[in-house]
Amino acid sequence: MAEPRGATAQLSEWVCSTKYNDLPAEVRKEAVTILYDTVGGMIAGATLPSCLPVVELVKDMGGNRECSIVGHPVKTSVILAALANGTIGHGDETDSTGQHGAGHFAAVTVPTALCMGQYAKSSGQELIRALALGSEVAARISSVRSNVLDVTRRHFSGGICTIMGAAVVAGVLLKLNAEQMEYALALAAHQASGLAAEFHDPTHQSKSFRFGVATQGGVIAALLAHRGFHGAREILTLEHGFFDAFVGYPRLGNRVVDDLGETYYIRQIAYKRFPVGAPDQAPLHAFLELLRDHSLTADVIDQIEIIMTRDAYWMASTLKNPAVHLPTILSLAAIFGEVTFRHLHEARYYTDPRVEAFKERVKLLPEPGMSTWANRLKVMVRVRTHRGEMLTRQLRYPLMTEEELQQKFRSLVGLRLNLEKVLDLEKKLKSIEAVDNVAPLISELELTA
Repeated sequence: MAEPRGATAQLSEWVCSTKYNDLPAEVRKEAVTILYDTVGGMIAGATLPSCLPVVELVKDMGGNRECSIVGHPVKTSVILAALANGTIGHGDETDSTGQHGAGHFAAVTVPTALCMGQYAKSSGQELIRALALGSEVAARISSVRSNVLDVTRRHFSGGICTIMGAAVVAGVLLKLNAEQMEYALALAAHQASGLAAEFHDPTHQSKSFRFGVATQGGVIAALLAHRGFHGAREILTLEHGFFDAFVGYPRLGNRVVDDLGETYYIRQIAYKRFPVGAPDQAPLHAFLELLRDHSLTADVIDQIEIIMTRDAYWMASTLKNPAVHLPTILSLAAIFGEVTFRHLHEARYYTDPRVEAFKERVKLLPEPGMSTWANRLKVMVRVRTHRGEMLTRQLRYPLMTEEELQQKFRSLVGLRLNLEKVLDLEKKLKSIEAVDNVAPLISELELTA
């Protein structure tokens, strides 16, 4: 009698057997949107200090001119390009998050798809299939891990879970079979890491690097599996395997395959309206609404109180980078009436004396009791004015419309390209499924502007 298949084997078989046309139309469309949204952020952030040292290192290392580095006129080997593009994928905070804890996968799965799609000269349909499947795996693993209430190990899911999705994206584009895919997942798991200590680095470089390492690690895992390299079987549920190491409950890995092929976690994505961290999206949205609805200016505000989940509070107060540090973000909003990419990445804005002074009026409060990471998109904002008013706004971050996503892309890419080129790239990305070979399109992302 055959032994029952474990969760890792089931996942690998599903990934390898699910064809492009097997994916629901709305899932394929979501994958295109994920690609479109992430590339826009990568182009804008490619020249930031959080990325440039890695790009310069990769450039100096040379390597076969196989794959493009987004936002730079550079080609290098697929492995080095994966490191650079993954770092650029989270070079700032424009990449998407998740509605229920399954966030940040796009910053790794999209760079992986770009590198491996170009390396393998894949068609647009092949790239979108791989991106959808890899994103689904990363989203599922991240969601299962993130929603454990009593987890005692503080890691950053954006590092430890996304590498598994990267291995799937690369493996699908390399046409691995199910056994090879299981080995690729094991090899990816052996490289997984994501110390939350990176939130103590105000430069954002550690956090960006983590995504570069995850992208590169997933690519290496798939390339090795393709060459016959092995890893431990059933890595998700194995004692001392993935979920045992990062959560302490090896059997939790069985939840990853619940409703597999029926419920798609990548559709629970939340695209970021603002170029700030995930825990900052709802507070900023609520505060801007109060500013607009009550015609508030900085000079009439006495104090802002933000009540948020404990994990969101820890992140928004610990990481001092302007794009994540909530007191800085709300102070920018109060002084300038908006928070744009430039406000967060040009020192003349976030070091403005008025911004520095206003931070004293921002008070962050962790809500009592336990809550899961999924609740980080909920917030209560209270604004007390010098006029004696107490204005309150409670909300869950509202999802972006297609029009808002388009405006976001055009605004971010417009920092590097003129409008004609922005619209041309937008059209090509949105119609990528009709392309026979994605390599030329990806080469166009090597910007010199």
